[in-house]
Amino acid sequence: MDDKYEQWIEQNVSDNCIGQCAEITTAMMVAFPELRRVRGHHYDAIWGRRQHWWLTTPDNIIVDPTASQFPGRGSGEYCEWDEGKPEPTGKCMNCGDYCFDNKIVCSPGCEAELMAAY
Repeated sequence: MDDKYEQWIEQNVSDNCIGQCAEITTAMMVAFPELRRVRGHHYDAIWGRRQHWWLTTPDNIIVDPTASQFPGRGSGEYCEWDEGKPEPTGKCMNCGDYCFDNKIVCSPGCEAELMAAY
């Protein structure tokens, strides 16, 4: 990562930045307009999939000012959200995956499992 980005992160981001990725990436993008703000998921070996915001350089190098919030400190996989996909409206009460159209389960299989549990 470029030294100017590392310096900005060091001066502007605390190690306790959990849940601040949207705010911090917005501020960093203002400071460095060449960066592109990206929404998606970060996959960490310990925490699994988490919603996340990060930045990329014009050369598609990831700049994650809040990587310190993850146990792997950003060493996991970054997966950009396809903005053409429908937006999730919640999480499945059975498996925790995303639900759409204000449903409480993500699939007929999860609905059957949930009903059997009740």
